[in-house]
Amino acid sequence: MDFKDVESARQKYNDKTKKYWRVAWIILAIIVLFAVLFVIISGKISLFSIMPTIMMLFMGLVISAVIISLLTSKDAALYRKTYKAYFVEKNLQQTFTNLQYNHDAGIGKEVLKNTGMVNTGDRYSSNDLTIAKYRDVSFMQADAHIEEEHTDSDGDTTYVTIFRGRFMIFEFPKKFNFRLEVVGKGFGAYRIFGKDANTGRKASKISTESTDFNKSFRIFGDDGFEAYYILDPAFMEKIQAIGERYKYRLMFGFLNNQLIVGLNDGKDSFEPPAARKPLDEQVELKKISDDIHVITDFVDKLSLDRKLFKN
Repeated sequence: MDFKDVESARQKYNDKTKKYWRVAWIILAIIVLFAVLFVIISGKISLFSIMPTIMMLFMGLVISAVIISLLTSKDAALYRKTYKAYFVEKNLQQTFTNLQYNHDAGIGKEVLKNTGMVNTGDRYSSNDLTIAKYRDVSFMQADAHIEEEHTDSDGDTTYVTIFRGRFMIFEFPKKFNFRLEVVGKGFGAYRIFGKDANTGRKASKISTESTDFNKSFRIFGDDGFEAYYILDPAFMEKIQAIGERYKYRLMFGFLNNQLIVGLNDGKDSFEPPAARKPLDEQVELKKISDDIHVITDFVDKLSLDRKLFKN
């Protein structure tokens, strides 16, 4: 797999899409022409009389888009697959060890739901599952899109996005004997975990001695004293710095031997650009490198390989 393969797949997808749209526009133009001629011949030219033509054009565009999407779906899938094999997987291999990458798989909804810390909504999707190790820290990460169903007073149902970003789950040799949830003020999909089934302990809100930290994050835990084992001044400073970097649209959950990080930044990482223009190899390499850097940023900035997280 090389760059020429990716560009060839993009070109094929783009050419086929253009060809189908040319045909669609010719058909729509003919239909609209006959509709306009019919209105002129009938002698009833008014806004009301041309409305059916406008609606016909709009519906024709929607139907054309759906049909063309179906006709080019295999070419779109090939473009996406070759892009991710060349730009994404190759770069992941250069950064991480023990890599397992699957662009079609993701973190299961139940995995996040069982933490008790994430609102997994009514519609959930996830992709770009990456399982690997960095600086002796094992992790999995994937993009996720979470939506909630809202029904208005008229009974109309819409889906509202409450999370679009990525989840990262870091694993440690050490098992925490408590649950701790630190939620940034810009993170919208959190859920305060309930009573522990084994201990019966209920989560409570915790405040630290740092006024700035308390303004930036909400903290919930089983026990305040044990929470301070993690939230020492040095670690809080690291969390504050990375929170500011990502506009506090994140959450941290410490559970068993895992740190669950949710980054609700509204982005879909590792995705190819639209196929309309030729790819710029260096631009795409930089973009994917930046997406990968988000993972390493949390390990590096939070020093997740330090003794605190080891046996």
